[in-house]
Amino acid sequence: MPKLSVLLPVFNGAKTIHSAVASTLTALPKDSELVVFNDASTDDTSAVLAQFSDRRLKIIDSAMPVGVVDARNRLLAATDSDLVAPMDADDISFPWRFRQQGGALELQRGVVFTTVVEWRPPRGRVSLHPPVTISSRAFPLHLVLTNPVTHATMMADRLCIDNVGGYRDVPAEDYDLWMRLHLAGVSLRRLSFPSLAYRLHGTQMTASSSWRRSSWANPLVANTYRSLTQNLLGRGYPRLNVLAIDESLSHTDFLSTLADFQNDVAVASNGLSGFERMFVTRVLTARLQQVRALRNSAISQRV
Repeated sequence: MPKLSVLLPVFNGAKTIHSAVASTLTALPKDSELVVFNDASTDDTSAVLAQFSDRRLKIIDSAMPVGVVDARNRLLAATDSDLVAPMDADDISFPWRFRQQGGALELQRGVVFTTVVEWRPPRGRVSLHPPVTISSRAFPLHLVLTNPVTHATMMADRLCIDNVGGYRDVPAEDYDLWMRLHLAGVSLRRLSFPSLAYRLHGTQMTASSSWRRSSWANPLVANTYRSLTQNLLGRGYPRLNVLAIDESLSHTDFLSTLADFQNDVAVASNGLSGFERMFVTRVLTARLQQVRALRNSAISQRV
């Protein structure tokens, strides 16, 4: 049984899968494996994967496409390592990724993330996320505001993921998982260093406005968010973007709810260190500006 399993689902990823696999194998520590779920790809993904002869690489071929969420759960079920880490077919792992994350988990068990370097091919433009740590104390408040991490930077104790039932078939299945992990009492935190190059492109599912709206409206995610805010703020709030586009809510009630939310987050952040509180306040301010702008846009479209 390997100590770490890196889980990589892919569908028609022939253009990028070679660099994703090669970089991950380079970064793998001893006693680890990379398990790829080829979700019935119809391009040259299988041929690209066949170029590798590394014994640490295992490939599961699916006869029928099952989708990314089912693929992630099948990868979890097909492995038995103590630690798990996801990888995406269009990203690149940095050589230090798993070694440094594994060391952090030795010091504090649970789930650990990192920052990323955003990469925009074909021109190769890159941007570095602010190298800011988010402690296990501050992480839940960041979850209330937005998803503060990139899914493929996770490394986790497998038992934590298993105990909450793995991924659910919802939009933003990663954000949904983070919230459920916190509610189950799991420690989540983000390290400041980048662990991978995160490829940005217009065909990503999360770039779609219809996908974002389906995520906002999903009842399972909405209920989990209400439970999260009830747990942290003492009141169950709707997701902020849903609040912004709610046509049944008067503008006065919208502003009142937003003011209550802002105050509750400020009160909940009092237990953080000075820098952590300042960072939460900065993210909160930006988030409220986004929500007000979305509300104004929704109102203007109705007129």
